[in-house]
Amino acid sequence: MGVRIWFCMCLLAHCVPMTSCTSYQVKLLYSTVTGIIEFDFDTHSATVLLEHGSSGVYAIDYDYQNRYIYFPRYSYHDIVRFPYPSNNTTLQTVVQSLSYPTGIAVDSANDHIYWIDYYGSQLSRCNIDGSNVTVLSTFIHPWVIRLDVTNRWMYIVEQSTGILKSRFDLSDRRTITNFTSTPVYCMDIDTEENRLYWINYDGEMKSCKDDGSDVKTILSTNVSRAYYAIHVVGSYIYYANANQLLMLSKTSGSTPTVLYNDSSYIYSIFVFNQSDRENVPYSLLVLYR
Repeated sequence: MGVRIWFCMCLLAHCVPMTSCTSYQVKLLYSTVTGIIEFDFDTHSATVLLEHGSSGVYAIDYDYQNRYIYFPRYSYHDIVRFPYPSNNTTLQTVVQSLSYPTGIAVDSANDHIYWIDYYGSQLSRCNIDGSNVTVLSTFIHPWVIRLDVTNRWMYIVEQSTGILKSRFDLSDRRTITNFTSTPVYCMDIDTEENRLYWINYDGEMKSCKDDGSDVKTILSTNVSRAYYAIHVVGSYIYYANANQLLMLSKTSGSTPTVLYNDSSYIYSIFVFNQSDRENVPYSLLVLYR
């Protein structure tokens, strides 16, 4: 199945197609136990960006201001980064001597990184360069952290319980939804429609409003296993089922499309929009044939 990518930039009431503008591109990055992989939507090819060692990488996030990819290495007990896009993919250590880091989230506006230490059940924060490490709070089996930087909300997945929501300073902290099947290892925010998406251990992809209401089942894989990767961009949900990379339209009744079959288990997904770092508003339309 061929996939063509089109971009639109909405200025005032006009929508200008940018299919001929080569400076705008979308790439999907995902992690396996050995590397960070770049998937190209146009060619359906996957390229190894770097080998990170033998470790689980359960989250990837991006600093659009300084142009760095950040990710935690579970077995190496650290957080590392590398410039992207760049021909130099040398890893730089940001924070080390952690327990077992899982979730990570970058707040570029305030030059902060937030992360989850699973074994310590801690949420921590540091400056973008790794300085000023601060333990902010403890949770019950936390795994995922996501930030709504526009509205200044933080979302934490407690893998055996539910999803918590708080302000960045941990005020107004509350549980917004309880899980019906656990553990849950992945969750993402759809900031366009103010909804959360996650996949539980029974293979049910669920969604709710960002206040916890209107819980829906979007899809069921009918396979019970750990699902580690989901990312929502525009009208599409990107997720992993073991070694398969898939895409699903948010439109009700849609059927998933397999984008790529890797030889290894996929642990995290991040969709990189080069236009985001230019601060250009856009809409992403993916057309199939």
